[in-house]
Formats: sequence, structure tokens, C-alpha cells
Amino acid sequence: MSVETGQRAGPAEAGPVREAAGVQAAAVVTAGAGLFTSLRRVISAVVALLTAESQVFVASLTVVVIGAVALIACAVALWVCIVALIGWALAVATHSVGIALGILVALHVILVVGIWFAIRRTFLQATFPRTRAELSAMRGTLRRNLAKFQHAAPPTTEKDSVT
Repeated sequence: MSVETGQRAGPAEAGPVREAAGVQAAAVVTAGAGLFTSLRRVISAVVALLTAESQVFVASLTVVVIGAVALIACAVALWVCIVALIGWALAVATHSVGIALGILVALHVILVVGIWFAIRRTFLQATFPRTRAELSAMRGTLRRNLAKFQHAAPPTTEKDSVT
């Protein structure tokens, strides 16, 4: 139907319009099929990527564990070397292996006790005692203020005082 004249399109005009609509519909269907195929390819690529990433994660986790064990072994070896050097220096300085070993044992006891107190202090500080005390004080102040304002008379306004 023509908007300007209000008449229906004749059979001569309907043929090319329908053919154009059919061509456009076929193009839309073809584009949709291509889009669906591309979407399937993208999904399969993402699945393949996730599979590869999980394999890399497992391999890297193994390497991290092996590295951690090696790091601990190196740290223990370094500690043993340092203790041996300190022990040798004490033995040379005191001219007695027994006194040197006694000093080393005392130093290790002091070290263990110091580490113990440091760990305890760290755990106590990790619970944020000052923050909890401050929040408790603020909660008490809030409760007192709420109780005070709930029992107080409402303020008078100019409108109330005139009447």
C-alpha cells in the first residue's frame, strides 16, 4: 500500500519487493548460521584454553612445591653452616668445645623463646584489641545517646509556641 496515494501496490510492484525480502531473509539466515558456527568455534577454543591452563596450573603447582622444599633445605643448610661457624669461633675464643657448645645452646634457647614471644604478640595484635575496645566504647556512647534522646521531650518550634 502506498502511503502517499493510499492505494495497494499492483502485482507488478509486489514481485521485486518480495524477491528483495527473500534475498534479505536468505542473507540473514546465512549470517545467523555463520555466527552460530563462529560461536561454536569460540566455545571450543575457550574449552581448549581452559584445559591447557589447568595443565599449566598443575605443572606450576608441582614446581612451586618442589621450590618450597628446596628453599627450606637451603635455609636449613645455611643455618647449620652459620651455627658451625659461630661454634668454631666460640671454641677458638674460649679454648673449650664444651663451653662453646653451652653458649650455642643458650643462644638457641634465647632465640626460641624470642620467636615464641614474637609469635604470641603477633597473634594478639592480629585480633586488633585496640580497635575492638574503641568500637565497644563507640557502641556504648551510641546506646547512651539513643537512650537520652528517646526520653527527651521533642523540641518546640515557633509554630508550637504561637498557638
